[in-house]
This record gives sequence, structure tokens and C-alpha cells, in this order.
Amino acid sequence: MRRVVKKLTAFLAAMAALGLLTACGSSKEAEEAETAKPSEIEEAAESEPQEELPAAAEYTSADGMYKVTLLEGLEQTDLQFQSNSSMMGLDAGTDRQGFSAVCLGSPKTSVPGNPAQMESLEDYADHVAALALDGTGISVDWTDTEAEAYEGAQKCLAREGTARSGAASGKAYGYYIETGDSYYAVMLVGNDGDVEDARKVMKLELLEGGAAASGTKAFFKGMTAVLDTVNGASVIETVKTLEDMGGAESDLAVISSQAVQTLADSWGVEDAAGLMEMADWLMNEGHNKDALDYLNEFGGTNAADRAALEASLEGEDDETRYSVLMAYDAWTAYGDAAISAWDLSRLGTIMGFGYAAGYCTYEEAMDKSLEAAKKAQESFGSWEDFNQSYLYGYAYWMGENLEDPESSAAERVEILDNLTAQTNGVFSADWNMELKKEW
Repeated sequence: MRRVVKKLTAFLAAMAALGLLTACGSSKEAEEAETAKPSEIEEAAESEPQEELPAAAEYTSADGMYKVTLLEGLEQTDLQFQSNSSMMGLDAGTDRQGFSAVCLGSPKTSVPGNPAQMESLEDYADHVAALALDGTGISVDWTDTEAEAYEGAQKCLAREGTARSGAASGKAYGYYIETGDSYYAVMLVGNDGDVEDARKVMKLELLEGGAAASGTKAFFKGMTAVLDTVNGASVIETVKTLEDMGGAESDLAVISSQAVQTLADSWGVEDAAGLMEMADWLMNEGHNKDALDYLNEFGGTNAADRAALEASLEGEDDETRYSVLMAYDAWTAYGDAAISAWDLSRLGTIMGFGYAAGYCTYEEAMDKSLEAAKKAQESFGSWEDFNQSYLYGYAYWMGENLEDPESSAAERVEILDNLTAQTNGVFSADWNMELKKEW
């Protein structure tokens, strides 16, 4: 079987376009052991020789949210392309050629490659299998099987099947856990014996808290977190990871083509000069200047208060009224910085598209993002302020009311609420950290 982790580039390319739970079930053998007398257990232990288990090792995710015990000597590759969502690839060497494991942990609200919240653990299992296998030439007909219970989980699920790639065949096994706010997965693919050995020692353990976000790159992730969630991944991290993994030129070409199209259609950017011009506009003027000018056009900066401004807007259409009021709320809260977080947050995203399109280098994209991050620190005092300015900016741009639960602006509010609530999530990065070049 071909190694799954080395084929995760197909997934990356596609993305760019606890109380014991009874539902997990318990084996008949476990039930019998619970009711057996101690003497019977001791007698069975003495009479049955213990099976010698394969050598095992622990592998911890990059974000420190979970660890997996599997076969010893696997090569670990970490893919962390959005906040609090860490994928870990584990590949065997020549001794177990063809064996791979894909492990993933993420909040329910920001599953990599999926812009919406998953409806169920079953949907999540389908999604993970598609992420790991689509484009690899490996197919699996999955069948639900008995899942080992995990203390504290809301639900557990296990699936197994025969993995096929051309004339070759092997085994596949997946184990999935749902907690109150997150999903976790371990999927094994390889030769029959290797998968069976891995299952003998396999253990998924959820860790307390994980590691708080730190470093300049973590700050960048905070700035682009909403769009990364909407898009299903960070564009720049996706492309960089793909390149570092030695991704296929065809996959990179797909992403590049999509990035070129996006920049042209959504931003009017068609070359390197246009990209830098747009980045500078977002940094120095952007929609923030438009919003302040629009507010002045309707006398908002001279209004006695919000109620007086709102009264003066009677007769205007809803989109106009909401845009003016959002600009006013932003201006009264943050002065001339108003909705600049809306502009600065998207600067990192367009630089990611620019890198993917070939309009700038990775270093140039990160350097420009550093400029934006430093300006964000100068303009706002906290992630809370930055995110509120972002929301005002989005609502201004859309002409929507942030209080309207049916609006797309309300969806952005929900995304930010979910991201903020994540333990050691993207906004755990120190707002006042020293921002410096680390690439």
C-alpha cells in the first residue's frame, strides 16, 4: 500500500480550493470480566500465556492536545494549518513499508477542510477518511465495528475495512472520539499484519489544556483566524507545508491557479506589483478610510449621540443605515483605527494567496504580515478590541446589523465566540508579545 502521509498533499490541495460513555459500548469479554470472581481472573491469568506485544512509542500532537501510542519507530509529520486543529502523520520505515497512521484533533467548530460545524461523529469519520485518502488511489469500504470506550467521551466510533490500491490490498482501521467541544481521530492503513500489530498497542489520550499559542506566527494566526475557519485552512500554511513535504507539482499548480483566480476576481490583483499595492492600501487606508469618509458624509462624527444619528438616517435603506451605524460604533470605540482590524486581518490572507500564486516569496508574505501585526498592536489593546473592530468592519462592508441572528455578520460573531472559548486556542497568544522575524 502507498504511504498515506506522503499523499496528504492531495488533501492540502483540495482544502485550498470526558463520565464513562455507555454509547461507546464494551466488549462481551469486558462484561464477562466485570462479573467474574477474582479467583477466576487470577486462575485465567496463570493458565494463559501473555502475548508479547510489539514495541510501542508515544507520539504527541504539535499543539499538545492529544497523544497516540502506536508502533515504535514511526516518522512523525505535523500539519497545523489552522488554530487548535492539529493533524499528525505517522509513517513506518522499511521494516513495515506501506504502514501509515493519520491522527487529527480539532474543535467541532473548526475542523480542517470544513467551513461548517460537523453534524455528528459519523460525519466527522467520513470527513477524515476523505481528507486522508482522496487522491491517494487508496479506497476503503468501511464497516462499523465495536469501539473501545473512552472515559469522558460523549461518543466513540470505530470502523474497519479492506484498503485497496490497484492490485494491492491491506487493512484500514479508524477510531474516533467526540467530546463536548472537539473531535479526535486515529486512522491506520497498511498491510494486514502491521495494522493488527498497531491495534494491539494503539491508545489515544486527550491531554489537559495543551500548549498556549506563542510566537509571532501564532499572532498571525490570530489575525487571520476567522477567515482561516471560513476557508477551512490557512492558505499560506497550507502551501508552505505542501512544499516542505515535497508535494507534487500538479497539486501546487492547482492551488496556484485557484489563488490567481481568487486574487483577480475578488481583489483585482493580477501581478506582484498589484499585490503589494493592495497590501499597502489595506495597511494605510483600506475600508477603514472608506468607513470614516462614509460616516462623515452622513454627519456621523458631528452627531450628538447614536440615537440622534439613527434618527437622521430615517428614510435610508437598511444597508445604508447599518453601514453608517457600524462605522459610527467603530469610530466611537476605536477612533481613527475604527474598522482597521477588518483590513489588517485580510492583509495576511491576501499575502498567502499571493505566495500561492507566485506573486511573492514566503519571506515577503511573512514580512508584510509582520508589518500588519505591529500596526494592529499599535492600534488596539487586546484581541477583544481587535476582534470587535473586525466585526464592525465586516458588518459595515456587508451593510448588516450585528444584532441580527439571521445575518452573515452574526455567523462571524459565532465563529469568534467559538474560537475565543477554546482552551489555549489561537487567542491565547499574548497580545503584547514582542513581534519579531522568526522565518
